[in-house]
Amino acid sequence: MRISIIKIFAMLKSFFLVLLFLAILLTAAILSEYSSFYKLENLQKEKELATTIYTLGRDDLDLSIIQYRGQSSMLKHEQASLLDLYAYDFIGQFVQSGNYHNEVAKLDNAVKNFNKSAEQWYTQELLSDEELQVRQSDLTRKHDLLIAQINSIISQNMLYEKKRFYIQQALILALLGLILYIFFSMFRRLTQAQGDINALFTLENVEEKKFQSIEADAIAKRISRNTKPSTTQNPAYLDAVTGINNHKGLIHEFSEKKSQKIGNYTAICIFAIDRLNEIELQYSQDFLEAVLKKVGFMLSLYRQHNDVIGRLDHNQFAIILSRQSKAAAFGDCELIRKSVEDTPFKTSDGQNLAITLSGGFVQKLSTQSLEEVITKANKVLGMSIQHGGNRIAQLRDKSTSLK
Repeated sequence: MRISIIKIFAMLKSFFLVLLFLAILLTAAILSEYSSFYKLENLQKEKELATTIYTLGRDDLDLSIIQYRGQSSMLKHEQASLLDLYAYDFIGQFVQSGNYHNEVAKLDNAVKNFNKSAEQWYTQELLSDEELQVRQSDLTRKHDLLIAQINSIISQNMLYEKKRFYIQQALILALLGLILYIFFSMFRRLTQAQGDINALFTLENVEEKKFQSIEADAIAKRISRNTKPSTTQNPAYLDAVTGINNHKGLIHEFSEKKSQKIGNYTAICIFAIDRLNEIELQYSQDFLEAVLKKVGFMLSLYRQHNDVIGRLDHNQFAIILSRQSKAAAFGDCELIRKSVEDTPFKTSDGQNLAITLSGGFVQKLSTQSLEEVITKANKVLGMSIQHGGNRIAQLRDKSTSLK
């Protein structure tokens, strides 16, 4: 069963979105651990402050009042900080459910009641022994309630931390499971898709290869359909090795298409395979023909509807192209040269051989014959080869220059 590259990437996109979502949840859970630590630290400070306020005594009332006011302010500040910590602890709110707000509200109420009772206890009013005893008893009761509520929250927090751990564990296992699923289920499909893409890139046996992916197979069929010569063409006009026009076919097809040109600038570029004689001496005839076929094939990939391509000589290929500007025409020729340079040519021993092209680019004026322009382009091509090849030379201002 063939695979679909589009579906593979759609699935990968969905998987990565789920991965991102799970990672965000796990990060939030881990950060919540820091919040939990600060909450416990805060609760412990509140216990210490409440105990300090409770044990100040009235022996030195003026000093006790000063100390009470300072400690009371710190207790209020710690309680406000605790409320902020709880407000932003979304994981804690989820884990602790309905008890969450109740426990926080009880603690806040206990702190307020304790502060109110302590304020009444540490007063400079003249009070009777009976009134002092009542207020001391109330302070003790409020202190005990506050400490009990703090201890209750600390105790419950241990249970909440256990639940939080289970959530983190579930998220980690989900992440691991999803990653393993992506790896094992997608690895083989991605390998097949990569093989198809490599085959299309190297342009080797495109017609004979059995592609594993639907899209690569469709592209291969389209390439094959677009690059095969028409069956109505005269075989005398076709090159026997590459299947594209020979010299005679190039001239014949151009004569039929010259009235159809859609651009304002018509040019011809003649390409020569660099160091082809050395390749002939080092490698087999089959490899040489494979190189010629691939260069001709790549030339056809960049051909537009009104362009004409052909093989002029043993190592020379030509493209006649009509574009809106010189820059567009030259740019397309440069794309062909660069594409050949970047494409690996595999030898019989499995090595990749770099093949490069030299080019001669000239404009074709309406007053010039095609043969005349071909001759001029050959001369410009010679200048490119003289300067080391793997570049396209062009005529500019009646002098030959390299670009």
